[in-house]
Formats: sequence, C-alpha cells, structure tokens
Amino acid sequence: MSSAPENHPADAQAAGAEPWFVEVSRESGLVFLHDAGLTAEKRLAETMGAGAVLADLNGDGHLDAYLVQSGPLPIFPRDKSLINQLFFNDGHGRFGDETARSGAAAHDGYGMGATAGDIDLDGDLDLFVTNFGPDVLLLNDGTGTFADRTGRDGLGDPRWTAGALFFDGDGDGDQDLYVTAYVDEDLSNPPWCGRREDGWRSACHPDTYAGLPDRYWRNLGDGRFEDATVSAGLNTDAGHHGKGLGAIAVDVDGDLDLDLYVANDSVENRLWLNRGDGRFDDGTLLSGTGVNQRGLTEAGMGLAAGDVDDDGDPDLFVTNFDDESNTLYRNDGDGLFADVTAQAGLDAASRLPVGFGTFMGDLDGDGQLDVAVTNGHIIDNIQLYHDGKRHAQRALVFGGLGAGQFADVSAAAAELTSAPRVGRGLYGGDLDGDGDLDLLLTNCGGPAQVYRNQGGPGGQSKGPGLVLAGVPRGSQLKLQLVSGRTVHRFCTPAPSYFGLSSPRVHIGLGADALAQAELLLPDGQRQTIAFSPPLRGGHYEMRSIAGQLQCVSLSALPIPGDTQR
Repeated sequence: MSSAPENHPADAQAAGAEPWFVEVSRESGLVFLHDAGLTAEKRLAETMGAGAVLADLNGDGHLDAYLVQSGPLPIFPRDKSLINQLFFNDGHGRFGDETARSGAAAHDGYGMGATAGDIDLDGDLDLFVTNFGPDVLLLNDGTGTFADRTGRDGLGDPRWTAGALFFDGDGDGDQDLYVTAYVDEDLSNPPWCGRREDGWRSACHPDTYAGLPDRYWRNLGDGRFEDATVSAGLNTDAGHHGKGLGAIAVDVDGDLDLDLYVANDSVENRLWLNRGDGRFDDGTLLSGTGVNQRGLTEAGMGLAAGDVDDDGDPDLFVTNFDDESNTLYRNDGDGLFADVTAQAGLDAASRLPVGFGTFMGDLDGDGQLDVAVTNGHIIDNIQLYHDGKRHAQRALVFGGLGAGQFADVSAAAAELTSAPRVGRGLYGGDLDGDGDLDLLLTNCGGPAQVYRNQGGPGGQSKGPGLVLAGVPRGSQLKLQLVSGRTVHRFCTPAPSYFGLSSPRVHIGLGADALAQAELLLPDGQRQTIAFSPPLRGGHYEMRSIAGQLQCVSLSALPIPGDTQR
C-alpha cells in the first residue's frame, strides 16, 4: 500500500487516537447472517449474494435497513425460516427487527439484491427484490408493511436477475425500473471447473455461461409496468447480452436527463445516453466506458458516481475482479470518458483483491469525495490455485485529495479494513443522526456489519457538514465556497452492489465556508440560497420544502417524508 499524505494520517490509530470506524453491529441491534447455501457442486449463484437497502421505509425520517437472504439451492422446496429481514432505525443507530410485521417484505426467495423507490407517488418507498428465481415488487403502506404487487406485468422474472434501479427514464415524473440479468445457470447440471481432484473443484468463471438480457420497465403511473426494453432502445444484440450485475443512473452529458451506465461481468459495460423522451442511444463505443484503457473488458460489479475532480460533471467508478483493477472513468464532457485509474492512485491496491461493493462519499468531512470498497473472492479454495490469494479479503478505503487524486488510507480505517471477509455489498448513510456517513457491509455467507463513523482519521471530523435531502432523483447541487472552490454533487441512486445507499447527499466543508448553494432540479428549475455571513461550523440540512430550498440545523431533524421521488 502507498503511504497516506499528511491530510489523511494513516497512522492515526497506531498513535492511540480514536478509530475512524467502529463496528457496532450487535450493539446496534442489526443482527443478520447471510446463508449462501454453499454446496459441493460449487454453483456460481452461491457465490454472489447478497445485497441490502438503506432507506427510510417507515416514514419517520431515519434510515432503515432491508437485508436480502439467499439459502440452499435448488430453490424448491424452500426453508421458510430463511427470509429477507427488515430493521427499523430509531434515529440514533439502534435497530429493531421488524421482519415479523413487514408483510411480504419477509420474502423467502433465493435473494440477490434489492432497491427502493416511490413507484405510486404516495410518499413512501416501495421495494423491488431480485432473485435467482421470480423477482418481487413490494408496495409500502407507509408504515413499513409491504404487500406483494408483482402482478401480471411480467415483473416476476423467473431468470437470474441481479441489480435493479428505480429512476425516471422518460421524464414523466414517476419511477421506471431497470433490472440487470446475469447468466443462464442450469442447477440440474452444474459444470465442473477446476482440477478433477478432491477439494479442487471451484466455482466457474462467468465465461462458462450464456448471458441474459436486461429489462427496462416503464411505469404507467397506475401501479402497472410495461416492458419497454425494445421501444426504449435498451435491447442488446442477440448473443451479446451483458451478464449485468448493476446499473447506475446519472446525467453524464449535462442535458438534465438521467443516463444509464451498466456494469457487466467480463463483457463490455454499457453506457446508454438518454434522449429525454424515454428512448436511449448506445454511447458505449464513443464514450470509452465499455472497456479499460488497454481495450480489455473487466468484471464490472460495484458502481459509484461522483464529481471527483471538481469539473462539474459526474465521473464513474467500477469495481472488478482480481488481476484487473477497479476502474475510474473521468468524465471529459459530451459523453466522453478516459480511464484514469492509475493516474488517480486507485490502481495498485485493487489489483489483487476481487472488488464488489463500493461507496463514494465524503467519509471524513474534508470536502473531497472518498471511495471505500469491500472485497472477497468467489472461489472459496482460490489459495490452492494461487498462494497469494484468499477467499476472504480486506476492504480498502481511498481518501480524496482533490483534483481527481486519491491515496490509499486503509490503515487509518483499520477496524473496517484489517479483518478479511467475503464482502459483497457496501452502503453509506448517516445511521446514528450525527451528520457523518456510516457504513453497512454485507458478506456472502457471513454477517451484516455496521460501522459507525467517528468523524475521520483519529476520530476528528475535518469540518462542518451539509446534507441535501428531500429532492427529486436527478437533481444537482452546486456549492460556491468562500475559498473560490466550486463543489458539484449529484442526487442519484447509489447502488453499490445489489442494493442502495442513503438517498441523502453529504457534503463536507472542511475548513472552508459556504457562500452560496444552487439546486438544479430535473425539470430545469433553479433554486439558490446565499449565506451572509457564510455558513460555518455545525451540521446543516438543505431540503426542498414546498418547492423552495431551505436550510435547517441538523438538530431540527428528523423531518419525515424523505422519499427522494
């Protein structure tokens, strides 16, 4: 690992300072153990789960947690005790298991991931769960009790689906749904991969299997969806299906509609540029985001987006397999990108591990975007084939230095990064109401883990914070700081891997002060707040209330109804 610069002291814990992150899983009450259903057949599906959602699911203003379970294969008969679990947050980071009263959210399929969005515009967040087997759409009654409304539209896709994302793809104000499908795995006839000796059989590479096409479901506004994959231009050529593991929606070309970037496993990723009328063009080839700078496809698992170089447009970050690297695509405008992973300092540390979940956010409050990645191999006996690799692997944290540069500061977050695990999902949000970003980590065949943020390396926050909440997905925030720096943040769903992070956008100000904030809504409306004197100290929240941007002290929270429709 490279040594961390002075403003990210990697030796903070060694010097006896407070740890940056502290695991509080049992203390918090969030106790969940994922069952991967591992068998001697080494089925690929057993290696991939599982995901989670951080969102306010009961309308009290706090981030709740929904965790997806898997279990033994074949799917039927099912062990009915293996169900997805719902935990309500009291606002101070203490969770209660509300699965028994969650209705159909206590789903017993072989789960992969989940996402949340207000599909019926009733002010609460609904859930969609992807499975190895039929998917489910879960409608929220506003209290965190859900009903199965999968219905007759075809949403109960029986194939192996993976990532899912609610976003307004056609600009009509409601949430459409994009679902990635992975590969066609025949459970009755699993292929043998690896040496034909006892103990050497291993999970097969996805190249062994045919890929499945993704689907795009247009919300009709009355509780029904229609398959609009073809009419929207989102269908791939026959035989070139993407083996998709996730998708993220963000305006990459500055035209105020949400484009789609899809992470595909070992085939080209896809960038779909939104025309603004519900149709998309394939911008992959010209954008440079389908392959890395060497022209090679990569594994494409976890996704994050954010303006890491302060130039006003969102850059894309993708986690990948071992012997590749995670990849940062710098947005150069007009839908064009460059792979700048090595220049950014994100290459070397990510070569050996297998990257899955990732979260991009200001984890230490210094005003720069940081990146965290959880790692873990899919091959549980990989050490037989490579003495330098292990099934359980350590997480990584990269501190943002500004101008698109990062340093490996994993040592400063030792409690998060020192223990090897078979990591899958990594989701960020303020779980305890103190204004900074905590983390929820899921493991394949292991426990979910909650990490409380102590403020930064050494337990000291770098400065005051600002939170943007309660605004539509696709909104953009432009901050003018006293120093002259301009900061851009994008209100976009953060899927990580198989899930969803908090919809709120956290902005650290460091030692700077905020002179003006401008909110750009997806319909082109702009709202501006000027601060005189400039905003310093403490934690504040900005939200759109009755159509006007307002700033309140964090002490005024919670404010219910944060659905980010």
